[in-house]
Amino acid sequence: MPETPSLTTQQANRIIRTLVIMVFFTYIGQFLLNAVLAPLSRTLGMKDWQMGATVSLAAFMVTILSQFWGRLSISWGRKPVLVTALVFATIAGSLFAFTTYARVSGWISATIAAVGIIAARGGFFGAAVAAVPPTGQALIAEITPDEYSRVKGMASFGAAFNIATITGSLLSAFLAAWWLLAPVYATPIFVTLALLIAIIFLPSSKTAVKPKNPPKVSFLDKRILPYIVAGFGMFFTNGIIQICIGFILQDRYGYEPSKAVFYTGIAMVLTAAGSMFSQLILIPRLNWRPQRLLRTGLFLVFVAILSLMFHLPLFVLLIFAFIQGMGGGIGGPGYNAGASLQFSAEEQGSVAGLLNATGGLTWIFAPFLGTWAYGYSPLLAIGLGVLLAGLSLLSAWINPVFRPVKLLRN
Repeated sequence: MPETPSLTTQQANRIIRTLVIMVFFTYIGQFLLNAVLAPLSRTLGMKDWQMGATVSLAAFMVTILSQFWGRLSISWGRKPVLVTALVFATIAGSLFAFTTYARVSGWISATIAAVGIIAARGGFFGAAVAAVPPTGQALIAEITPDEYSRVKGMASFGAAFNIATITGSLLSAFLAAWWLLAPVYATPIFVTLALLIAIIFLPSSKTAVKPKNPPKVSFLDKRILPYIVAGFGMFFTNGIIQICIGFILQDRYGYEPSKAVFYTGIAMVLTAAGSMFSQLILIPRLNWRPQRLLRTGLFLVFVAILSLMFHLPLFVLLIFAFIQGMGGGIGGPGYNAGASLQFSAEEQGSVAGLLNATGGLTWIFAPFLGTWAYGYSPLLAIGLGVLLAGLSLLSAWINPVFRPVKLLRN
């Protein structure tokens, strides 16, 4: 096993802060697009399923490449992997913007635009960004020695995504209200900022010996399988909600595209706010072990998706968006920290890749199946999320691995 030089708490916190800022700018770019995908697809003359296929392809790339990137970060180093990935993501965002501009300008047909957007945003961007979570989480696992610091580190890392969600969704809502295509053109700018931060501020890997072939962990490994089963429904449900909310706002509430973008952005902001509330305020005070965090988070996500089965007033729907965020914010750190603590340092890259691949796997099916089912009936799409969230919740409650006890500290 490679030896990792011991870091002071101050040094570890500095690395985590750098990761947080880098992730913040990276995912602002992603969430700038997410809030505008549904109305953008109709503006460009694309079919609903084509935008769903875009998100699903990105998730497919995350699924097949997460473990590759995670293991590469062990053998090659964290910083080289992150810099390379962000270079690719910047290029992909620029190609997406150019394709959109070409379609709006009448240079290409809707079919060609759909192919270009699916390839750029789905394949290229998805493959690049797939490197960020497993590499960052493996680095946090490397510099946090016990359960308490691991949970806090993973929660801070997750909070970066939520801060980016709030900022990106707000920017998307207000930019789209001014010009629907503005969020598309802003995306590569923010990813470029993340790239510069990684180059300038992220320290080189502190691992003294870098194994050429880090061990590969299987999905069926008994140490990680309970977490994968429990996390699957949480991620799938979040995917269903995120991809369908824009359509629900247009069809159930009768909003025009620009207004639907605004309220979609508000829902995403509230979801991210719920996650941040959980990760920055609740988790440090709850003092729960990762297993209990995951189980509780799953319950809240289940309640949130169940609420969409009913035609509730808009403000109630937005309250449940906040509850959904709380669930993800509580469950996510429990999912990542709990599984990572079962493995050695050499296995962390592979484990982090598997954990993120599980989320990617759900996003392969959730957006495509969600939009396809939504075409038949909104309740069919939502019911699919309810079913899978319920099954994962049941597994988390009956599996003895998820017993509620206090955190362990060194």
